[in-house]
Amino acid sequence: MFFDGRVRMNLHEMTWEEFESFVKKYGVVVIPVGSTEQHGPHLPLGTDTIVVSEIARKLAEKIDIVVMPSVAWGYKPQPGSSGGALFPGTCSLDGATLIELVRDLLRELIRNKASKIILLDGHYENSLFLNEGVDLGLRDSGCPSDVKVVIARWFDLVKPEEYENIFSGFKGVGLEHAANLETALMLELRPELVNINKIRSDKPERNPPYQVLPPTSNLIPKTGVLTEIGTVSAHQGALIIQIIIERLINLIKQEFNSN
Repeated sequence: MFFDGRVRMNLHEMTWEEFESFVKKYGVVVIPVGSTEQHGPHLPLGTDTIVVSEIARKLAEKIDIVVMPSVAWGYKPQPGSSGGALFPGTCSLDGATLIELVRDLLRELIRNKASKIILLDGHYENSLFLNEGVDLGLRDSGCPSDVKVVIARWFDLVKPEEYENIFSGFKGVGLEHAANLETALMLELRPELVNINKIRSDKPERNPPYQVLPPTSNLIPKTGVLTEIGTVSAHQGALIIQIIIERLINLIKQEFNSN
């Protein structure tokens, strides 16, 4: 969207008049939600937040949306999906805290007349807490009939066969923490933050079909990478990003009747 010849897409860069005008004319607001957790020795702790923030930024270059400041804190990563609490630097929220954060944000956006809201999730464990926060925020606001909220996890927007076509021997999103998918995305989005020389792969000593709390170190690979990393490239990351952006544009058009 253009104001006085300048492109405005980030809430923090807008004036209140620009935001008010945008919401009246377009109305689509995107909240990127990530986490701060270990991503192996070769990727930064902020990988989830960086990826989802960059996707939102690229989406804003294609379609009129306001991108909210990213939520860089997510629910506690579990042993089967990274075991983040066992690694230095991982900082997580209690489920109740994340729920209340989302609840407050949603309530404030509705108060500010935003009616088309997307929570773009980039962290595997966030899902149900985002759902609860949205449900409570809508309830607090009286469930206005003109408000619609969509919660979308970017990795669910890509079909399994598309992952297979791009990554040979793809093990599934559940095992891709800090592995081929996220490494390829970071090589495309923020290559200066990827330490190729430190890519390592190993396996946990055991993988029981149940939860053990508190988690123990033999449940998680020592590197924090959940599966083998093959030959990855920025090109693979670019193909994934292209699919996600196309799906998000279609989502906005379908759910919010935007042109």
